[in-house]
Amino acid sequence: MKLYSRMYIRGIPDRKVIPTMRKMKRGKSLSGVYCITLPAFQDGVLEIYTYEELLQPQYARLEHPIIVIGLTDTMQNAEELVRMIVDEVYQNTGTFDVERYLGLEGR
Repeated sequence: MKLYSRMYIRGIPDRKVIPTMRKMKRGKSLSGVYCITLPAFQDGVLEIYTYEELLQPQYARLEHPIIVIGLTDTMQNAEELVRMIVDEVYQNTGTFDVERYLGLEGR
């Protein structure tokens, strides 16, 4: 799993963002964190997972690592953040190519 350097955040207090990301980089367990990711299998626009799910071994075995671009505290906030990201990408590019917009094409 890789963390996008300009992470989208919603519902997580500013003072907890950096400690949360540090724990994620170390692979520590965290509850109540939802991750917005680029599609795991190159099919789709964005996906939502709980952080705990992304710690499962099958995700570590993927050909391309999961790239987390957003963090939230609830599923509702995750759904809203996905909508906001997709809206931003479409308004700025006229497409739904999130990877290209974020400079992550070819990962």
